[in-house]
Amino acid sequence: MSLLMEESYRGFLNYVGGHEMTILHEDGLYRHVRFGRPGSCGWFQLVTWPGYLSITGDFESFTFARIPDMFEFFKERDGYINPGYWAEKLVAQGTKIEAVSAEKFTSAVVHDFWERRDDSIGENAALFRAIREDLLDQAGHGFERHALDEFRHYLDDGTKFTFEDWWEWDLNDWSIHYLRACHAIVWGINKYQAAVAEKAAVAA
Repeated sequence: MSLLMEESYRGFLNYVGGHEMTILHEDGLYRHVRFGRPGSCGWFQLVTWPGYLSITGDFESFTFARIPDMFEFFKERDGYINPGYWAEKLVAQGTKIEAVSAEKFTSAVVHDFWERRDDSIGENAALFRAIREDLLDQAGHGFERHALDEFRHYLDDGTKFTFEDWWEWDLNDWSIHYLRACHAIVWGINKYQAAVAEKAAVAA
């Protein structure tokens, strides 16, 4: 599991530690299951109908379509998600599934600086200080591309250092909203199926 997915999972667990499950509707493949309560931090609900699953709540809204019982499609162990494959099954989304990765952004900026650095140690130090303050310290705030476009630093000889062709850089990764929604789906289905199994065991 990537570092981003590990961090998204830990963050997700912090939201749902005290969540209670409420089954609002259950009729075969027609389900409406809520976790937490509207207004509480990190609440969400899962709604299924034949061929579809929709998640709404604090982790944004996403609707997937694949097989008749979508609870079976997402049935995985806690902590494991497959965002790339699942993204292919999206039919509706309330927000973007990708965003600039702070890790990729930092790596690309540092690599570009390193490839183009000057022979002067003092010049390099001043330039990298400006890069750190104006770019690297902004990583993860959502304005990385704008910061790259606006960055200007004048060297001692009067030449201007800017980042060229940065729009060709691969800076994106999965958005935190999408990853947490994926974790919520798997976690919620596991809770639901455990409750159904327990109910069946008691009835037997």
